[in-house]
Amino acid sequence: MKSLCSYARTCSGCSSLQVAYPKQLRDKALRVRKALSPLVQNNPDSDVFADIAASPAPLGYRASTKLCLDEDNFGQRRIGLYQQQSKTVVDIPECPVHHPAINKLIAKLFSSRAPDLPAPFYQHSKRGFQSERLKFLTVRYSPSNQAAAIILSHTGVDIAVLKKWAAAHSDKKLSIYASQLNKADDTRIISADVQYLGGPERVPFAIGERYFDLSPLAFFQANYSLNGAFIKHIAGDLSGDVLVDLYGGFGAYSFEAAPGFSRTYLVDGNQDAIAAAKTQPHSPDNLVAVHASVEDFLMRHPGFNKDNPKVTHIIVNPPRTGISPKVSGFLANPTKLPRLRYLTYVSCNIETLARDLKVLTKSGRWRLEQVKAFDMFPQTEHVEVVVKLKMG
Repeated sequence: MKSLCSYARTCSGCSSLQVAYPKQLRDKALRVRKALSPLVQNNPDSDVFADIAASPAPLGYRASTKLCLDEDNFGQRRIGLYQQQSKTVVDIPECPVHHPAINKLIAKLFSSRAPDLPAPFYQHSKRGFQSERLKFLTVRYSPSNQAAAIILSHTGVDIAVLKKWAAAHSDKKLSIYASQLNKADDTRIISADVQYLGGPERVPFAIGERYFDLSPLAFFQANYSLNGAFIKHIAGDLSGDVLVDLYGGFGAYSFEAAPGFSRTYLVDGNQDAIAAAKTQPHSPDNLVAVHASVEDFLMRHPGFNKDNPKVTHIIVNPPRTGISPKVSGFLANPTKLPRLRYLTYVSCNIETLARDLKVLTKSGRWRLEQVKAFDMFPQTEHVEVVVKLKMG
């Protein structure tokens, strides 16, 4: 099959553009089944594996992206991703998986036709730290209201120069931030040092059927076309006494599920995400947003220690590394949460998911009730998996 992108053979972003989309879906579904079927052999249900959810938009689906800003010795600019196993940047003027508005915004602000950049681009293929350059670009876009936010990651560009540039380009639909990287941030795209430069400080992003006023640092799923169905599958039909949403970000699942519970705890270690949840204009009255690590919350949070006999449902949506042994041990121990009956595990990494589920099912407390994959990342090998577990 002819590739849909002329950069597919060199760019490290997409690995499956040359594969027909139906085959991509079959391959991902088979990979999920192969990884998790050993854990469901003793399940009396006929088949816990639901059909994979296809992306309504296999192309142009990404509402967020992180790109390299690069130039050569002659000042020729490149904006794109690294070549596979290389620091050479592939220039990608029109990425087919980006929402078209993202491609247009990048071309307007950073292409060779944009003469007023606040600093030169980084030279990624050169060794050593290069100061006073623009290194990475992060873009978040909300298709429902055409609002966008960008973060310029730089290596010590004068903040006054950055603010002047932002004042000339930001408006009521475009927020601009800066993130300073130093020598110790060699593997980071965004550092802890993030400054607001211009435009609205918070951007109204539509997540499913709700709007959240977010900083561009808040994580959300990039596939806007599948996000609503994804959230409803995870949280739309839950009801019980107390729900705990671990690694819950700014609360997309908590907000969806909260009406079905007497109390909902939203827990995340990202302060920006929790701040966004607390400042939502239509936040549920029964939602308690907690800025803490999951380990600290489960072991030490006083409110949770009081309410844990009432916990009936837990959602976990950890980073790619999965849950820690402390967390999996806590969830596998029947004495910790005596009324807990349902656990939903959301993962973007099949390997760590299988590892954690093995611990949970081996304890005898849990059995897999349903496994459903969502193709949140068409044209790549990545897949999101939602596993619903029930007390065994």
